[in-house]
Amino acid sequence: MSEIICHDFKSPRNDTSKRLPDSFKAIPILFYLSLIGAVYFMTMDWLAYKQAQKDKIEAEARKAQYDSDTKRFQDEKAKLDAETEKAEKLAKWVEGARNVQPITAAIARAMPPEVRLSDLTIERSEQVPENLALSLRINGGSVSEIGLLETGISRLQYRSLAPQQSKDGESIEYRSTLVRQDP
Repeated sequence: MSEIICHDFKSPRNDTSKRLPDSFKAIPILFYLSLIGAVYFMTMDWLAYKQAQKDKIEAEARKAQYDSDTKRFQDEKAKLDAETEKAEKLAKWVEGARNVQPITAAIARAMPPEVRLSDLTIERSEQVPENLALSLRINGGSVSEIGLLETGISRLQYRSLAPQQSKDGESIEYRSTLVRQDP
């Protein structure tokens, strides 16, 4: 008897394929390298995304600061514009007051010492600023003082347009529109 207990019952096969070439051994290596590369790029993309979120938050904060600064500057500009407009109106008023000062002085000089001016109002018209509305009340005077008044005003190159006067006891009320005469 034979000393081999186990017999190999395999039959030789000739129909099997050849072994893979040695270059195919690189496929698993390339697979693992591509996995490592994908993880690397995903990590870099995630870090870039987080940095972009931080940059976006900072940009929004800068924009909010810029908007608040812009609004504050616009409010300051509006206040300055309002003050400038008021100053221009005041300058126009002062410029218009130059014409009023000589008129008031001429009216005061035209009145004799025994006559008293109780009310004197000189207003400029908004539609025609060159014209002045004169209204005054004389106590203890007569119509002759009105003539002196008109003479004093005419020396300043003004003429009375539509003068009205009314006498109420001791007081005379006089109203007129003063128009500048160009020489």
